[in-house]
Amino acid sequence: MNMRREAIEWVRLFEAEEIPIILGAVLRCSARLRKTSIAEREDRISDRLRMLLIQDTQLRELAIIVDREVYVYDDEQEKPTGRLDFRFLSTREAAHSRLYFAVEAKRLHVTFPSRWDSCVHNYVTDRQGMMCFIEQRYGQGLASGGMLGYVFDGDVEKARLSVGAAILKHHVKLKCTQPFALVASAIVPGDSRISQTLHNLAHSRFTIYHLFVGV
Repeated sequence: MNMRREAIEWVRLFEAEEIPIILGAVLRCSARLRKTSIAEREDRISDRLRMLLIQDTQLRELAIIVDREVYVYDDEQEKPTGRLDFRFLSTREAAHSRLYFAVEAKRLHVTFPSRWDSCVHNYVTDRQGMMCFIEQRYGQGLASGGMLGYVFDGDVEKARLSVGAAILKHHVKLKCTQPFALVASAIVPGDSRISQTLHNLAHSRFTIYHLFVGV
């Protein structure tokens, strides 16, 4: 076993009890988002979401830091392996940049000038969608991460079903464990808006929490 593998196995995990609070804050703040154009880029929406998150009372009480567009590195490579849409850090763990909870945001059901597109591929199998966690470019050595779908036509349930069908179709590529599908999550009691998928990655089982919000 090499030193890198040992480091991954011994690294402390992000505080599990803070993840439901983060997910709840993302849903709470996302409910206030509205697109400014029919095909607005997700990074502009995410910038507005960050402004809401840093003002969220619960996150501020826990002193959770919210970063945007943060580069992540594999310590054995010179170039970054990717750029996190959102990185949540606990101040008591801020010295350990590997201990974070990441959320990747994607558009769904977008009406472009030339066509309507579900954009499900971008969310599920594109390199910058769920695959950023499956390929362990994000969340390496950690136990979970999050996906946030901005549903442009407001049909959140249809978007959830479309993403779920695509995950089931590509469950081998996504390294899903049974039931190989998007299922309801109980991580935030009483909130049915959070779904999850389970994945068997090289270092451990990994959970992706899925949030869908109409914008």
